[in-house]
Amino acid sequence: MPIRLVGRTAPGGIVSLVLGLVLGLGAAYSAQAEAPAAFGSVSRGTGALVGIFYDLKQTQQREPTPGGGKDYAKVVDEFLVSGLDEALFNRFFRAGLPLYTTQVATGRLNADVAPKAFGVEGVVKPRCWVVHYKGQVAPPEDGTYRFVGAADDMLAVAINRRVVLVGNHPATKFPLLNWKPPADRGPKPAAHTGAIYGDWVELRADQPVDIDILVGERPGGVFNALLLYEKQGETYPRNKKGEIILPLFQVAALPLAETSYLTDRTPWRCVE
Repeated sequence: MPIRLVGRTAPGGIVSLVLGLVLGLGAAYSAQAEAPAAFGSVSRGTGALVGIFYDLKQTQQREPTPGGGKDYAKVVDEFLVSGLDEALFNRFFRAGLPLYTTQVATGRLNADVAPKAFGVEGVVKPRCWVVHYKGQVAPPEDGTYRFVGAADDMLAVAINRRVVLVGNHPATKFPLLNWKPPADRGPKPAAHTGAIYGDWVELRADQPVDIDILVGERPGGVFNALLLYEKQGETYPRNKKGEIILPLFQVAALPLAETSYLTDRTPWRCVE
């Protein structure tokens, strides 16, 4: 299904819906996930995104890559510009264990949690890794949507292999995409006051689209990622500071004891 993106076309013909993110997570982001469950489960369950772990510091034969991961941002940038050609990632070490998730809301974690979650902590140092989640999804209702999110160090989303979101630590840049934040910044999200809104995308409830979500850590240390969304014309509550409380992007109902974002909305449909 071709999608209609309401907004501009980036250089090179790639239509971009991107979330620029500020350094780290503010105090408003209180979501906490138990490690290693933050990255998913070995059980697929009903309707979930499948996640694959890559280590950009070594090859499939576990030989060091040139530079030992120094080209991390360049590699991911080229992958996104290529239309997510998985052949570009196949030369890197890949964990044999996939995980399945229904949301992206990790809270603040040590970067070593991801290798542990995928069972490769013995052979992967906790830096220069990528987790690639993918599946087919449809929104609860026809409408025009935009994603809102935050990550440290890397977050990228594509719809039907078109990049629609990028949100990175300022030191992790994708110059080939060369995306600039939209003029309509929106009110500050309660879940992360530094999150930036993306461009609007028209979607239909009866027409699933391919979705790809990449999260990753470049230098090591602390990692976090959060993905929300907004539907055009829908009214959302505000907190006492006037910050908007947006829904968490979910493909299965999972109510959480969380006040900075909503988990009481109908989840998006994930096609098996």
